Amino acid sequence: MRLPALISLIVGPIISAVSSAQATLSSASTSSPVIKTTKITPSYWRATFSDPPLNIQGDAFFRDFYALVDQITGDPDVKVVVFDSSSEIFFSTHVDLLKPLDPNLWPGSPQYWDSITRLAKAPVLTVAAIRGIAYNAGAEIAAVLDVRFGSKEKAVLAQLEVGFGANPGGGGIELLCRLAGRSRALEVVLGANRIDADTAALYGWINRAIPDAQFEEFVDNFARRVAGWDHYAIAAAKKLINERTDFPTANQQQESFNSFLAAVAQGAVSARLKAMGAAGLQTNLNFEINLDEEELKFVGDGPWNV
Repeated sequence: MRLPALISLIVGPIISAVSSAQATLSSASTSSPVIKTTKITPSYWRATFSDPPLNIQGDAFFRDFYALVDQITGDPDVKVVVFDSSSEIFFSTHVDLLKPLDPNLWPGSPQYWDSITRLAKAPVLTVAAIRGIAYNAGAEIAAVLDVRFGSKEKAVLAQLEVGFGANPGGGGIELLCRLAGRSRALEVVLGANRIDADTAALYGWINRAIPDAQFEEFVDNFARRVAGWDHYAIAAAKKLINERTDFPTANQQQESFNSFLAAVAQGAVSARLKAMGAAGLQTNLNFEINLDEEELKFVGDGPWNV
């Protein structure tokens, strides 16, 4: 079966099951950008996830992300781009589970892989300024970026997919293994629990945890410092560092995504996601904030008394 058809087969029943749920917390209209770019200077940009409170990754998110990558890789002046959030609670969270996603856009698609690879190879430093929750795809998009800083008090990261009955499929496994190592990747993925900023920094998932009162000043000073260097030096150094480390291959990425799809195709997983949708997944803010605890109520084959 072709991948788009498989995605439609898996996602369709989930969408119909939660169609009667209350309106999604995502409030951005189709015409409103969900990633807003501010050019602080020609060499220093801010890319702000702007679909609060959750910053869910749906079709609009991916369209904006791909367009932004095109802008970054096509501009000869930009040297550093800081990715932050307009939400006081979330940096970014999981993909949209209440609306059908375009299989040509979301993680696992050739366009996604092409974009994150071009971003990793671009002669531009990308920085994740995590001042809130980064769950699942949100943690994965942060891991795609070159450098990650987290607010000591507010940043929380997690890969919670195993709690749904699946595995991370948007680069979480490949990138986490490289950043944190085998044992800690196993702890994060199979524990499927919240990781505070201090622990994430200890594990290498983020570069460092910074007291929130100092966070914005630190990130801004860092970005301005990098933006002041010669573009040639930034490009040359990043190229050499890339060559001496490694970035996940397209085949590795596709293997994890196919494994994710196979897991979601299981009857128990589809039923679990439907029940979670009815209980508040993506529609109830407290449910989303406490997703690591809420998913414990849906273990097994069901039915679930929630």
